[in-house]
Amino acid sequence: MELREIEVFLALADELHFGRAAQRLHVSQGRVSQTIRALETEIGGALFDRAHRGVSLTPLGVRFREGASRGYDELTTTLKDCRTAARDITGQLRISYLPSIGNELATRVVSAFEARHPGCTVILNTLQLRYTLNPEPLLVEGGTDVALCWSPGGDGRSLRNNSVVIGPVLAEVPRAVLTPSDHPLAARTSVTLDDLADYEIINPASASSLHRDLWTPRVSGTGRRLKLTTSDIVGLTHRPELTADDVLTLVARGHGLHCTIATLLDHIPFPGLALIPITDMPPMALVPVWAAASENATIRAFADIAEETVKPRRRGTTRTRSH
Repeated sequence: MELREIEVFLALADELHFGRAAQRLHVSQGRVSQTIRALETEIGGALFDRAHRGVSLTPLGVRFREGASRGYDELTTTLKDCRTAARDITGQLRISYLPSIGNELATRVVSAFEARHPGCTVILNTLQLRYTLNPEPLLVEGGTDVALCWSPGGDGRSLRNNSVVIGPVLAEVPRAVLTPSDHPLAARTSVTLDDLADYEIINPASASSLHRDLWTPRVSGTGRRLKLTTSDIVGLTHRPELTADDVLTLVARGHGLHCTIATLLDHIPFPGLALIPITDMPPMALVPVWAAASENATIRAFADIAEETVKPRRRGTTRTRSH
């Protein structure tokens, strides 16, 4: 029995859905099914009940999960502790994050790293809005070691290139549109990109057109074009590059709507603004990013601890989910 088999079993026991377990493990659904069948053959009994309406743990599966969970957690903790001891991480690590990620989350991750590696000094600061869609220049030029960034599309692929390394997805946050609270869309429980095509959109002007299109598509699913604001953004803010506060005040003043994340106002409160979920856009993924040429044990350790801190393993009660 291999550690990977236990990891697959625990993921399926948590999710009770082959597709979601596969997505969580970044493998195919067929690989999950194959691994579970092999594990059941080795044990000699069914661990999951694959009923027509859903997947659930069998009594044998419940018993196996109790023991496997303890053993897996102990083993992975031991491995991490040994890796930490082998790395002997010291020196300095610079972490930058976008304000929309939230001060609490960034502080929690950094504090967890500092507790594990007291010999390493962490410098923590916020990123400028222009790096929201493309942190590569800052990383490659040595402005910071790790950037906590948003990646449109539910994974880190939109930021990927040969110059940077994309770490594990730490969180997925639904998309939403930012509007004045008295805007016609503010009374809606949700909107689509088609709905947004009737209004002007504020999009960061400092990013390349490719990255802007990933953040806010040019067209809706039915082919309707989304319109960028015609307001003089530079004249209204007296600077060529917007800050996060600039975007909020521009929306509040009625110069356009802004496609963002559903939790934005939790981290940057602004009375008079509203967030309405966008139902036909994939979620925004939170990922750590660093320069490939600068990768080292300290950065890898931070990425591991960030994932461990933000995405703790779930040990919920047994539920029935659709296959």
